[in-house]
Amino acid sequence: MAHATVHIFELSIPIFVAIWLFEFNTTPAIIGLTVTVGYGLFGLGSLPSGILADHISSKKLILLCLLGMASSFYLLSISSSLITIALALFLWGTAASIYHPTGLSLISRKVKSIGTVYAYHGIAGNIGTAFGPLATLFLLYYFDWRYVASILATLSLLVAILSSQIKIEDTFSGSLDTKTLASSDTLKQTSHNIKSLLAGVFLLIFVLVVSYGFYYRSILTFLPVVLSILQTDPISFIGFSFDSSDYFYAGILIVGALGQYVAGKISDRFKPELPLLIGYFTLALLAFLFLPAVKSGIIIFAIFGIALGFSLFYIQPLQATLIGLHTPEKTRGLSFGITFTGVYGIGALGAAAAGVILTYSSPLALFTTLAVVMLFASSLIYLIKKSTYPDLLA
Repeated sequence: MAHATVHIFELSIPIFVAIWLFEFNTTPAIIGLTVTVGYGLFGLGSLPSGILADHISSKKLILLCLLGMASSFYLLSISSSLITIALALFLWGTAASIYHPTGLSLISRKVKSIGTVYAYHGIAGNIGTAFGPLATLFLLYYFDWRYVASILATLSLLVAILSSQIKIEDTFSGSLDTKTLASSDTLKQTSHNIKSLLAGVFLLIFVLVVSYGFYYRSILTFLPVVLSILQTDPISFIGFSFDSSDYFYAGILIVGALGQYVAGKISDRFKPELPLLIGYFTLALLAFLFLPAVKSGIIIFAIFGIALGFSLFYIQPLQATLIGLHTPEKTRGLSFGITFTGVYGIGALGAAAAGVILTYSSPLALFTTLAVVMLFASSLIYLIKKSTYPDLLA
């Protein structure tokens, strides 16, 4: 429930972006920087969250995440300027950053068929990524965007209340003693663990996931805007009228659930490097083909959208499995914290970069850049494949 809720919020924001562009009479570059504030914290907060996940109850951390997201969107609902929106997104990113290191480290410590469980967990996230835009679009048909933000905030509050009633067998590697957590010895050990992780193959994995995060954030933040520029004909259905770009955007997120499931099953049977190489190369190819696909008719465009949605989310369980194979269990929370700092923190620069490219150049320049980034990621797989897996029980 928590994973779905996090992504409902995350992917509702790009729907608001198109509205903010017109309401505040600004440029994609300015909106991209505004959104990067929240998306950046979504990732950068993962490192301290990962450290906490090794020492504090996962349930308490996840409840804090849900309540924080609710508070941030209540603030968003009363925003009247881009500065207030940036502040609300800053608070959302800080709260949301708690989730991934906490949830994934809990799974990695408790489950045998990690790939499959990561896939089911990812599918829950994809339900959120698909439901977020669809629900937002539906609600925007009836309500102002500020009312929609408050409705989403209430959803997170209800999930927090429900989650508080669930009993889970919690595990973490440290102590609940916050004094011990903040002690100089603990901080020194954490610093040592970070240096040890980044001194090995994990550094290459970190660069790899940053590249994916850049692609992911770029393409999802401005995809509705790009499609509205390239395709302007609306679609009418049972009394509703939406841009075809809205349906395409929501559609690729729904297809992503299938990509998560397939990749999870692959992770349980094969080492993740080769499947990842195929995934990154496919994303590069799809970026090169994006503009020709848009101009090739609805059937070709629909097939392209299925391939894009599948491939974009197919990567995620494989990356999580790769991290699990290359990191010791005792620092698993820290490892995922560093990882999501890269994916959603540094990767959030993709939103700002996409906004600048669209403002001062063209969609062609944007998708060419994204293709080059994924080709770079593909090359890193060869280096990672040469490494040996550590003793995960050490």
